Amino acid sequence: MQALVALLSLLALLPLALSSGFTTYIEIDEGQDNSASIAYRAPHLSSTLFVYVQIQPGAPHTQVFSDFTTLCDNYAGRNISVIPRVRYGDPGGAVLAEPRDPAQIDADVRQWVGVLSAARTVIDIPIVQAGFLGRWGEWHDGPFCAAQGRDGSAASLAVKRRVVRALQAAGAKVALRYPSDHHALFANSSAVTLHDDCIFADGPAGDDEGTYPTDGDQAMFKEYARRVAGDNGFGGEPCQDTASGGFGWDTATVCSAGSNGLIAYINRYKISYLNVSLLWASGKVQV
Repeated sequence: MQALVALLSLLALLPLALSSGFTTYIEIDEGQDNSASIAYRAPHLSSTLFVYVQIQPGAPHTQVFSDFTTLCDNYAGRNISVIPRVRYGDPGGAVLAEPRDPAQIDADVRQWVGVLSAARTVIDIPIVQAGFLGRWGEWHDGPFCAAQGRDGSAASLAVKRRVVRALQAAGAKVALRYPSDHHALFANSSAVTLHDDCIFADGPAGDDEGTYPTDGDQAMFKEYARRVAGDNGFGGEPCQDTASGGFGWDTATVCSAGSNGLIAYINRYKISYLNVSLLWASGKVQV
């Protein structure tokens, strides 16, 4: 708690133009009872909900998309924003990568765009993370996104581009996981932004658990991310619970104002939001 108080004090010193804030993590799953997750609960420290929507390949999605709509209705009018991401999972709740049939992905995205467009009439949805592809919807380890943003095959890029173009029709800013995908699909355009996961997996100077390549292009893609996403809705997960990270989560360093701390990272990349539950605890903890 002392570390949290220290960090909040430091965040108060940030320029208001950055609009930095915390987001509370919520997950709703197809085929599950989501009533507790979608009921209104005043977020602690947060003004935004990051909502994972887990759908099952080949299922109708009617129930889980209806639950998302109800969640938005329940939080509407309370000065709360929503940042959603759709991913695939199985009936037991395990996370899956995307189906191998591009037509099925396209159909699922179109259905989600309709839900998202309607939800935006009742609640602020400033950003939608692209999702759908890869495990956790993070555009890695899937049939069309095997190489963490470095898969430049025509077939993979075509699927990725269709997902983003379809989502843009809903009117919210779309965020991609990898700067290298952004460069391949929408080079130098700020019309599409980025989201970052595991920013402290290897410390603020590291590769962020694959966000930036470990080869000679790392510096270039870090600067590219700053240019296209800084002050443009850039945000994501600090990721305390990564198994492969080399940072060790020295909380005193993270919560300091030093060059290797969170404040310096926010200022460097002009971060807009961070998922607070993943900042302070492993797993799906709502705070």
